[in-house]
Amino acid sequence: MKSVGILGVGQAGGNIAEIASSLGFQTALINTNKRDGIVNTRVEKKYFVPGYNGAGQNRSLGLQAVQEHHREMIDFVTSSFKNLKLLLVAFSTDGGTGSGMSPLLIDLLIDQLPGIKVGAIAIIPERNVLAGNRINTSECIEELSKIEAISSVFLVDNDQMRKMKPQSSKHEIYLSANHQTMEAICHLLKTTKKSSIYGNFDETDLMNILGTRGVTIISSTAITDAKTTADVSAKVQISWANSIFCPVESQGVIRAGLIYEGPENISKLINVPSIYERVGEPLQLFEGTYISETDPTITTILAGLPFPTRRLLSLEQSLEKNKERLKNLVKKEHTQKYESTVSWASDLKVKKTERQSVSISSKLTKYKK
Repeated sequence: MKSVGILGVGQAGGNIAEIASSLGFQTALINTNKRDGIVNTRVEKKYFVPGYNGAGQNRSLGLQAVQEHHREMIDFVTSSFKNLKLLLVAFSTDGGTGSGMSPLLIDLLIDQLPGIKVGAIAIIPERNVLAGNRINTSECIEELSKIEAISSVFLVDNDQMRKMKPQSSKHEIYLSANHQTMEAICHLLKTTKKSSIYGNFDETDLMNILGTRGVTIISSTAITDAKTTADVSAKVQISWANSIFCPVESQGVIRAGLIYEGPENISKLINVPSIYERVGEPLQLFEGTYISETDPTITTILAGLPFPTRRLLSLEQSLEKNKERLKNLVKKEHTQKYESTVSWASDLKVKKTERQSVSISSKLTKYKK
């Protein structure tokens, strides 16, 4: 795990870094709120932005924190990670700290970490989040998509987790998504350490894939009951739709990986063109075949995919639908007032009588008969 580092930004990013630490990754976190980051006890290296006490879902505060303290942040990152090949910045897109800080921070780190690829693990909220969160996500993803030299962007979709676990609490959704994301990346790295006479998937292959600009997904599926090539291809394609990442919406994969683990007889059912027919033939495919008596499993990586327009529009459509109402709410915040209908009654209030000092002799004279 040592060649990949996880930099958590904000509370959600810190929670991902916490899980990554338990799996053996190099980790660090940056936050504007010390109380959020202090609970991530497995993450030893932490930077809390001085002068801030959270961002309150305000992206502009997160952006301001980077603008004011980018030198300290860059120094912190360079001193926290050693011998990396890939740094993944993890954050939620719908908050203030992670969403506001991460795009600019990634853009800066790309230039300040020569020889190290810099990508992202960006969490997409469920569809039922409120307007402010939707706005944050839309702005954050737009900024992220415009970074020219960024490597793989993993879009972790909490909506996908909600479909799989409809009765789960928010905490359970977040925890499960974070675990599955890091375990998927961990599995790939462990695979690069295996040896096979049938073809190895090594670390160079993995870094070639993860260095690709665009959206990346990882998925695994058991093919135990597959009987035909079509069965295998269908199961792999279904795994893309059911992964924890935003579903594939269109063709355009640039680099891909395909790892098979299981008996040799099942491996004969793998037909690469058939598997990738739906997303288009990749420019490069890196394969690994590991024959064993375990249940047959195929793990695929798709890199260089376009950003999922339909999924992101699902967040924005509600904003468009309620555009005038939301604009009026903001206007109302600055203009609303109450005018009393009984302002005339102010003259009825008892006023303090001004008393003049009178000498004792004057008062004695007043009562003299």
